[in-house]
Amino acid sequence: MNVNDELKEWMAADYTRLSKEDGDKEESDSINNQKALIQHYTESHPELCLVRHYSDDGYTGVNFNRPGFQNMLEGIKEGQINCIIVKDLSRFGRNYIEVGRYIERIFPTLGIRFIAINDNYDSLYNNSSSDQLLLPFKNLINDAYSRDISVKVRSNLDVKRRQGDFVSPSVPYGYKRLETDKNKLAIDEPAANIVRLIFAKRIEGQSNQQIAALLNQMKVPTPIRYKQESGSHAKTAFQVYSTPKWYGTTVRRILENEIYTGTMVQGKTYRPNYKIRKPVARPQKDWFRKEGTHEAIISRNDFDLVHNILDTDTHQSAGQETIYPFSGIVYCGNCHQSCNRKQTVKKNKSYFYYGCYLSNHTTCCKGFCINESYLEQTVLSTLRQYINDLTDMEQMLSHLENIPIQQAEVKTLTQEIQHAEVSLQKYQQLLSSLYEDYHEGLLNKDEYLDLKESYQEQVNELSAALDNMTTQQDGLTAAFKADTSHIDEFRKYMESPVLNRKMLISMVKKIYIYPKNRIHIVFRFPDEFEKLLHFLPDAVSDKLIAREV
Repeated sequence: MNVNDELKEWMAADYTRLSKEDGDKEESDSINNQKALIQHYTESHPELCLVRHYSDDGYTGVNFNRPGFQNMLEGIKEGQINCIIVKDLSRFGRNYIEVGRYIERIFPTLGIRFIAINDNYDSLYNNSSSDQLLLPFKNLINDAYSRDISVKVRSNLDVKRRQGDFVSPSVPYGYKRLETDKNKLAIDEPAANIVRLIFAKRIEGQSNQQIAALLNQMKVPTPIRYKQESGSHAKTAFQVYSTPKWYGTTVRRILENEIYTGTMVQGKTYRPNYKIRKPVARPQKDWFRKEGTHEAIISRNDFDLVHNILDTDTHQSAGQETIYPFSGIVYCGNCHQSCNRKQTVKKNKSYFYYGCYLSNHTTCCKGFCINESYLEQTVLSTLRQYINDLTDMEQMLSHLENIPIQQAEVKTLTQEIQHAEVSLQKYQQLLSSLYEDYHEGLLNKDEYLDLKESYQEQVNELSAALDNMTTQQDGLTAAFKADTSHIDEFRKYMESPVLNRKMLISMVKKIYIYPKNRIHIVFRFPDEFEKLLHFLPDAVSDKLIAREV
């Protein structure tokens, strides 16, 4: 200790910090309490003149990228302060390596006095070997405490995610937190109506950019502006202008968000450990996904439809307000490449064709095409017939439960399953009692081993048979519980005078064209219908999957 250092006046700054992420107690470690403690300490040490105040409220102590801390370093460089006072070492930081580097190397080099009140540490006096040993040990304890809290917090959040609780700090556009449970979501109708509009316009054939332009024209607040106007302090890194605008990327993020179907998807990113702040992408198989956690804004059918649209090549000509009905759907039947739309003019009249026009295609398909008007009329007629077939299938399924053969099969299987369950339970009990008989001397070793092998074989056979019969029973009863809501959707198009994009993309997956105006339509077939095809006559099943005209 230098006598002159002890007598000189120190230009001191207090540094305070609080972070829930580190497990800090709000009551005892509040910013105001820290300042009051430091103020009281300086009053009892007249050589300390408190001239600056630096604070980081809500910043973790495991790194030093904090605005208040960085401002304090600037104050040191400018010569405004030469003494730093904190409540304890944990307020300064919880990374024992970095804390040690500042206290033991940087501050002494710069002539900065460092005081941690509750740890009874003052760099002006604490220079003994015991102090030099104790200081890193305390920093190590603070670091370990932060790591332990981080593990517990992350584990607790993972449990909530698995249960379907919403744990993100930012609520998705279109929802708000339920007042009675902050981990549950409720529909925010004004924003939800915009979400429904976005999905509807995309299904109608508008591009993401066109939808964004429409929302800007309607003066619809962007998601971030809407939250701010609702009293939130939300911020975003995507905002470029002072007045936020809708962009195609904003629209696409909404269209791709499965949360609008009532399904909670969380945990897409994670932090490897408590010292790494930058999130890392988590494999999709490890995401936390739970269905039916909240009310849906968009039906699953519409969401899946839009997802298919986004995956489809939908080229749009300049000046065209909507996508052409057949964009991204028509393919060459020979090379299976996407066909282009071309225009020809004859006698001042325009004609449009879809064909395989790319120069690198083989000669077997180069140049052949099909008239767009002919394609529209043919596909429209085929879709109407398809809807009729689906309606027939729905009527047939509605009568399946009353067919005696179907009833007899289900009844027989149910009886066989019950009998198998009784037999399985019997052999499992015999198997479990064998060892007791052997232990009591009722069976010798050879008898015990032979009976054990025999009973175990019976258990395995019965278990396999039971699984097989249960699967058959589920298949038979599936028809009675079929969800035919798709058919109701398709029936709306029955009287449509023209073919539109929504009708086409809802029902058709691909259209293959061949020479001589031959086309092959592959329908966008719901999985629910596929499960039921084996209940229907083969002729009906075949024409519901694909159709050639």
